[in-house]
Amino acid sequence: MRKLTALLLVLTLLLPLPAMAAELTLDELTETIRPGKAVTISFSAPSAGPVSLYLTDESGEIIMVVMEDYDAVPGSNTLWWNGTYQGAPAPAGSCLLTVQMGDQTASIPVTVGSEAPYLTSITASAEVITPSAPVEVTFYASVAGLLTQGAWVDGAWRSLSTTAVEAGWQSVTFDGAGLQDGPTALTLTLSDSAGYPSNEEHVNVTVSGFQSVTAPPLSTATPAPLSDLPDLTAGPDDALGLPEPETSDEPYQEDLSLDGDMPAADSDDGVFTPAHGSPYEGQDTSLNYWTLPMDITDEAAVWEMLMQPITVIDGNEKNQTSLWSEPSEDSTRVAVVTRATQGVHVLENLDNGWSLVECYSSSFHDSKVKAWNMLTQGYIKTSELKTITPADDYAIVIDKLTQRLYLFKDGALFSTLDVSTGLANDRQPYNETRSGEFLLTSAVGAFSSDNLVCGLAIRFNDGDLLHEVPHVVNGDGTKNYGYTEPSLGERASHGCIRVQRKRTPEGVNMQWLWNNRKRNVKLVIWEDWQGRQIPIPEDDLTLYYNAAGNGKYYHRQEKCYSAKDSVTFTPFTYAELDTGVFAKLERCPYCVPEKRREVLEEINALYLPGGDHDPVITRAREKYLNGEYD
Repeated sequence: MRKLTALLLVLTLLLPLPAMAAELTLDELTETIRPGKAVTISFSAPSAGPVSLYLTDESGEIIMVVMEDYDAVPGSNTLWWNGTYQGAPAPAGSCLLTVQMGDQTASIPVTVGSEAPYLTSITASAEVITPSAPVEVTFYASVAGLLTQGAWVDGAWRSLSTTAVEAGWQSVTFDGAGLQDGPTALTLTLSDSAGYPSNEEHVNVTVSGFQSVTAPPLSTATPAPLSDLPDLTAGPDDALGLPEPETSDEPYQEDLSLDGDMPAADSDDGVFTPAHGSPYEGQDTSLNYWTLPMDITDEAAVWEMLMQPITVIDGNEKNQTSLWSEPSEDSTRVAVVTRATQGVHVLENLDNGWSLVECYSSSFHDSKVKAWNMLTQGYIKTSELKTITPADDYAIVIDKLTQRLYLFKDGALFSTLDVSTGLANDRQPYNETRSGEFLLTSAVGAFSSDNLVCGLAIRFNDGDLLHEVPHVVNGDGTKNYGYTEPSLGERASHGCIRVQRKRTPEGVNMQWLWNNRKRNVKLVIWEDWQGRQIPIPEDDLTLYYNAAGNGKYYHRQEKCYSAKDSVTFTPFTYAELDTGVFAKLERCPYCVPEKRREVLEEINALYLPGGDHDPVITRAREKYLNGEYD
């Protein structure tokens, strides 16, 4: 039988509570552990530090490792465990779940049952279901049982059919009956002979050509909570949860008279701000995200900008609201904004209780306003605006032009990492990572979709999260980053921001951001406006390589985690990078030095004034402005 290749350990670390635990304690676990089905383990730690969890017998002898050297925070900690370790299920029977921190331990009795049914290796034969082309979904079933086929339609789960299946490799067909056009998550759930269900698994597809189909009544069955599902943007690394749209008694109409949303291709003086193209650009003379030129070399100004208060729309961070074309909810919606975390630029406070603001529209796949990442101006009630002072320890800049994360700490640039932001396509223009000013909020932890696991995720814009570059789980339980890591430094995600896991010389990676997370850290995302250019490094920029050890990389510092601590690299210059032995060196994936001149020149050629580096988004915005979206 195949080992469990789905998610082995899904970790969700909650933000620390104000009160610290006086001692190490472990909350009671009343449910039976069924390997293959996640259970929630909660414990309280007296301080920050490594914690290990085991299954033990009465004498304290270890039966199975649950987690070793888990980085706990003071107070409450929570993780999910699916009853396996390195692909092997926990042995059935009664035992103790033990947590250990230093010389302290705490234990509770638990019961391990038989393996839960599970589904793995789920693949669809196509990405689109049409009346003439159904989709076949292939999967591996751990046991014989009853397979329930369903789908998420308009935010509600719909049961489609049930089929008896045998253990092993199986396939079922989704012909589109009962569905409607648009992005849809097909679901599969396997129940064993006792009726115990597996985790609900998903395949994201697009349904086309079924608008006239009459759908059956919605099922009254209770599916997995919607908050546990990936965003239905057909992407493996999109966030958990879907936006909760605002409701209005007025019929919805899109406003197609938007001025300034599609700026000219170049800036007269070559200086670009995040408010480039706004009809109000230049009126605000204060230093903030919207007015500061996107120049990472001006570290003092960037730090001052990052420390400025941010104005958000009050509410729950998982909810979105609208900006209106006029100061009235009887007007039309022009943009979508995420509450609590997304900053808006206040342009004018009116005497009638409304304010004119601007931001990049956070339109997701199911948003009423199809303004994909468009810089838009609109009205919101002034009473809904709230000003928040960000955390002052550190802050983050993401530049979509360079595909890099710049970590600022204590007033200066501290470290630089490679990232991957969203890669839009004609079918999914909403994959574009939304630019703007945001606050990091809740710690989501690890989540999975299909065979990819996205660890250490932190929410910043409803369905968009900052998380570690995704991995797949090998049959022996190890993590395989080979599918996604080579794309770091390039667009590759479905809206989330993938961050490198390999440590920079400063010791920074996504694990560092997770370990040092706190609420209201500011994260700003710079838009890659056409006309922006990446500066070419000076010829005398110092780089390094391992002359003694025949190293394969070039580096930005003389020490790097890619080599042993004892290795000190030999310097050379950027001008020499394309000559002699240096021409064969690869860019180090740890210290991520500057890219080669020819690579930067190719990027700059795409972004020359008057060009169009992203025709996908251009076409999508033109469709919106021309009223071509349903």
